[in-house]
Amino acid sequence: MKKLLLIVAVLVSSLVMNLNAEIYGKQNYVSINPFSLLFNIFSGEYGRFLDTQGKTEVNIPVYFFNYDSFSGFGIGGKYRMYKDKNGEGIFYGGGLRFSSISWEYHFYEESNRKSDDISYIAFTPMGEAGYRWTWDNGWTISPSVELGYSISSFDDGDIKGGISADSDTESRLFYTINLGVSYMF
Repeated sequence: MKKLLLIVAVLVSSLVMNLNAEIYGKQNYVSINPFSLLFNIFSGEYGRFLDTQGKTEVNIPVYFFNYDSFSGFGIGGKYRMYKDKNGEGIFYGGGLRFSSISWEYHFYEESNRKSDDISYIAFTPMGEAGYRWTWDNGWTISPSVELGYSISSFDDGDIKGGISADSDTESRLFYTINLGVSYMF
């Protein structure tokens, strides 16, 4: 199920990216969020402007991390509109993100160490606002704030005596702060 959703998301995003096949100037960019690197999380995105004036853009944000027994990834699609032209200044938009996190949970039962796999899957519609500064050499900085509503499913497998032994669905409101350092080409 996860792979199918990932494939569908990539195909839909690729189709949207190809709406404007002709390249006029710097229409594409790659970006990283240096804040996330402080926590050993890679977070970045690929984006493309849909018009030559730089008023609208689509992008595909991704993130992943891998600790000893804790790993996760996420992919999404976002649409941005710029108040000013040339892909700079105030922007706002929305999108959807898919996240998957796995954790190998260790616990003790009657003096025996046991483990079980825990999984978390979430779909998150979100809104975003920010500001992009650009330089002639192609570098940009675009701090932004996202507000989203995460709809998630949590499955803790067969753990008995640890945390609950049932699958659970949860929804929550959250925000993120990003500092996108990008290169346009």
